[in-house]
Amino acid sequence: MTRSKMVRFSAVVAALVFVLSIGMKTVSAKDSKSDTASVFTIQNATSLAGQSIAPGDYKVSVTETQLTLSKDGKVVAQVPVQWKDETSKPHYSTIVTEGNKITEFHFGGKARFVTVSAS
Repeated sequence: MTRSKMVRFSAVVAALVFVLSIGMKTVSAKDSKSDTASVFTIQNATSLAGQSIAPGDYKVSVTETQLTLSKDGKVVAQVPVQWKDETSKPHYSTIVTEGNKITEFHFGGKARFVTVSAS
């Protein structure tokens, strides 16, 4: 191989390594499950892991293992959660209930949702 071909080859390899390293960082950040937050409106009295929740607007913040429900800046409930994959990204944030118990929080535009661990 001539010197100029070797320099071009080295430049291509260096560029590929750079692009792949950026791609890997983006993938790991995309799969991160922490620090998701959204505002939900609860229209009927319900419960979350055994805690009564009155109707109103709530901020829901989720880390990798815990969901915090706040109203007017005050923590109303904290519960353990598990992350699961969506089949497709929902357009809107929604709450799933069984009876009057909240079981899941889905976040608009996110590829993952949380299930509330049984109390």
